[in-house]
Amino acid sequence: MRRIFLILGIVLGLLVAIGTFLFIQAQRPQEVTVPIANEDIPAGTVLRRELFSGVKMANVPAATYQKWVLATEFAEQAEGRTATSDIKSGFPIAKASLDPNSVGGIESRLSLAITGTNEYYVVIPVTPDQVGNFVQPGDRVDILISIGDGNRQDGMTLALTPTLETDENGLITVTMPFPISKLVMQNMSVIRVEREAARQGQQNQQAQQTANRAVPQEVRDIKRLYVKVDRDQLEVLSFVLNNGKRNIAVRSAEGSTASLPTDGVTWEDFVRWFYAQRNNLPNGAEPFRSISPYATPAASEGQ
Repeated sequence: MRRIFLILGIVLGLLVAIGTFLFIQAQRPQEVTVPIANEDIPAGTVLRRELFSGVKMANVPAATYQKWVLATEFAEQAEGRTATSDIKSGFPIAKASLDPNSVGGIESRLSLAITGTNEYYVVIPVTPDQVGNFVQPGDRVDILISIGDGNRQDGMTLALTPTLETDENGLITVTMPFPISKLVMQNMSVIRVEREAARQGQQNQQAQQTANRAVPQEVRDIKRLYVKVDRDQLEVLSFVLNNGKRNIAVRSAEGSTASLPTDGVTWEDFVRWFYAQRNNLPNGAEPFRSISPYATPAASEGQ
């Protein structure tokens, strides 16, 4: 009988020891190998294995490393894919920063990113003052054009076809004095962002640094946008790039993709708004809200 109890005690002790060991192992963070960028990798780069070094990590919560591309996943999930955002030196690859539809060769042949038979990509020279340094592939942009300045006395004249109410030998013309501004291109997709080369000596800095110790580095200045357009947009964009001055507006990443018509702004509009707001009252002879582009009905009624 004693021998039976002894055996049972040994078995129970082993079960407790095994259970304790398994519990401790389950509580320990899982050790994983993570590809870390050897140097800054700009958005639009096709990812290759030689751009990364494997670093073992053990103190990373599972919820965090599940958002990264692990070494065991690189060949399937990252090899040959295009980065849609910059990957800094010493940082891992975020799964959310990969284009799942990209194919190898886009870095040297960007036309592979164009899938439609009626689509093109156009290069737009830009500066950080025009568009900032935080545009990424996948963003959508609008372009405004401004023609003329306040010193010019001429304007844009539109000849209209005679109607029944006019002299059959005459022409009606409508002239808008310069300057004029108009939103002319909407919802263009950015497929690549080109930036200035890294400063001398910065390329190899902190190449082996792990993600939890990486030091943020300066974003390199933007110099070109590659945007996708269709055939109808192509000629308009060419006109914008060769005439007047342009401004680029970046759309909300999750906002509407609708392209809505706009009235544009002329010199006469500015003069009208200028005088309309001088000592003007909401309920005066010229209602403020019917003239000013800044007032809403609710704002006007509260004044």
